[in-house]
Amino acid sequence: FAAIDVGSFELELGIFEISASAGIREIDHVRHALALGKDTYNDGRLSHEIVEEMCEVLNKFREVMKTYRVSDYRAFASSALREARNSQMVLDRILVRTGLRVRTMNNSELRFKSYKAVAAREEEFQRTVKNGAALMDVGFGSTQISLFDEEVLVSTQNLLLGVLRLSEMSAHWRVDYRKIPAIIDELVENELYTFRKIFLKEHQIETLIATGETMNYMIGMSSEEIQERYELPQDYAEVLIPSAILYRKVLDMTGASYIWAPGTTLCDGIAAEYAQENRLVRFHHDFEADILSTARQMAKRYRCHGAHVREVERSAEMIFDATKKYHGLGARERLLLKIAATLHDCGKFVSITRGSESSYQIIMDTEIIGISDLERE
Repeated sequence: FAAIDVGSFELELGIFEISASAGIREIDHVRHALALGKDTYNDGRLSHEIVEEMCEVLNKFREVMKTYRVSDYRAFASSALREARNSQMVLDRILVRTGLRVRTMNNSELRFKSYKAVAAREEEFQRTVKNGAALMDVGFGSTQISLFDEEVLVSTQNLLLGVLRLSEMSAHWRVDYRKIPAIIDELVENELYTFRKIFLKEHQIETLIATGETMNYMIGMSSEEIQERYELPQDYAEVLIPSAILYRKVLDMTGASYIWAPGTTLCDGIAAEYAQENRLVRFHHDFEADILSTARQMAKRYRCHGAHVREVERSAEMIFDATKKYHGLGARERLLLKIAATLHDCGKFVSITRGSESSYQIIMDTEIIGISDLERE
């Protein structure tokens, strides 16, 4: 199986062997530094030159896939391609030039895949989240912080604090370069203040699980070593400055005693999800319970009437199950129905008289982990 990540800073290809007996085993990994995010975050669109280079790299990835006789693949693009104004044209061009079908995914889908890569390390993951943990996934476009309580995911929030986004912002500041880390520190502090007040006040965090490409780079390496090993220009090696600030600020905020860096990538998550969907590997962790848990925490945050919501959810499930032979819907639709029942009244927090409209707006403006934009709608 091949997993392709068209990221904001680099393109990655992971080749995996998946079987019930051996689990998921990575047998090759190829990466090519290509800062798509520099175009998108500065100009709002991808240039012709960078699209051409991307297609050339993806064609080389196809050759590697042929060498390994890959039987199936998944290719996903994250924020740099998703947010570009010419994203659909670029996706069509990739298909014509390379034969690879690349799909964009929203942030909640992307982070859910990254989360599954960590959860695939089942023994260590279960031990880590048992006593309270925060999963911090630092990307080049944004950062995701997810909180666990008694082995269940209780909340997750995306912050526009990606290291490449911050680095590109700081490149336009007309200040002494020595002041840049302090300004980034202040920006990060302002964003984390709101997160801390809303989400963190009820949780004790013992371990910070740190994921993301910059964490993988940083383990035991200097910026000069990173620059030499990955053939990166110095200014890109310096995206580690905002990355280090982010990790330090979250460590201070959570008061975590331990940090675990599993070294997983999005390619690992794509492979884990493929293995789960095709029942090639069995996961003991209940990911559906995580999605429902975050929806229930959302309902709690907007002061929904708990007893009423539980009764609506129970009744909806009973009707769904009793009429299954007529509607023919499956487990995914049942999950979406339960989320809808849980959140149907959350809009009353904003307006009691226009509760349904406000519920719709809250749901559309809030990411629910593992749920696509279409499913949320």
